[in-house]
Amino acid sequence: MTQPERQKFHEMLLTKQTELQDRLARRDDLEVQVSPDEFDARLQLVDREFQSGLLHQTALDLRQVRSAIQRMNDGSFGICGECDEVISMARLNVIPWANYCVKCQEQIELAKQQEGPDDRTSELVPGSE
Repeated sequence: MTQPERQKFHEMLLTKQTELQDRLARRDDLEVQVSPDEFDARLQLVDREFQSGLLHQTALDLRQVRSAIQRMNDGSFGICGECDEVISMARLNVIPWANYCVKCQEQIELAKQQEGPDDRTSELVPGSE
């Protein structure tokens, strides 16, 4: 990877990191409302759960972006974390924080599907992957 390419990805990652941090800073938008109407209360619950899911995904995305910035700093950016092959530029252009090549990512996703229900807490605890 050339120095201009590395610089481009570094800037993309820093921009994405700022965007995600700003989104998390606005988590106060998730307000709890009490409604006397049962139907409205259920709609509010569904909306809160949806917003909570978005916040969870934002936190995971921020973690991945920060990890990619760290890989850039230690020289392992653009190298698959599973097979040590180079991650394609096409993939990095779409997902600059990608840690795996397409083949390994597909295998990881397949394994996750076979495992069953998603355990969200393990995704948030560093080192529990």
